[in-house]
Amino acid sequence: MRVTGGEWRGRILAVPKSPDVRPTQDRVREALFSILMNEVPGARFLDLFAGSGAVGLDALSRGAVSATFVECDRRHLECLRANAASLNGAAAKCEIVQADAYQWIDSAGAGRLYDVAFADPPYALGAERGSADVLEALARGDVVRPGGLFVVESAVSQRAEEHARWDLCRDREYGKTRLAVYKRKAS
Repeated sequence: MRVTGGEWRGRILAVPKSPDVRPTQDRVREALFSILMNEVPGARFLDLFAGSGAVGLDALSRGAVSATFVECDRRHLECLRANAASLNGAAAKCEIVQADAYQWIDSAGAGRLYDVAFADPPYALGAERGSADVLEALARGDVVRPGGLFVVESAVSQRAEEHARWDLCRDREYGKTRLAVYKRKAS
């Protein structure tokens, strides 16, 4: 796995040795940042269910001013910290939090108002709770600013949910992966 663009393009990233980690493929990250190319520079970026941190680190490489990584598994966090330390200057722009993403949204994340949020929950969890739960939690916690974007990665079999506080802007399939991009409504 590698950083797909920006300052650290091509730099190799470690992946946690765990069956629970399903890193976002390079080509999916390239597609994601093609969609977000005008939103990432200068953005405050949130990476939920961060795993190795590849998506948030790619955002920093492409000009995000900061990235918050939320991951509950200690082994994954060790890998994420090592990845951030391996990229010159990345660690200073990172906030790495060990927490359940939903609990963090409802507590420490509330009121932070990120410009862009990304979530790649374990596909099994996504099937249980669905992207609508993440959308509701982010809106309830006031985690993404009005007009800000939220992207959820899921299995292609999971449909993009509609939500009263979010506009579904894009819904794309990349092989077995779905990226749904939402914009937070003003009210």
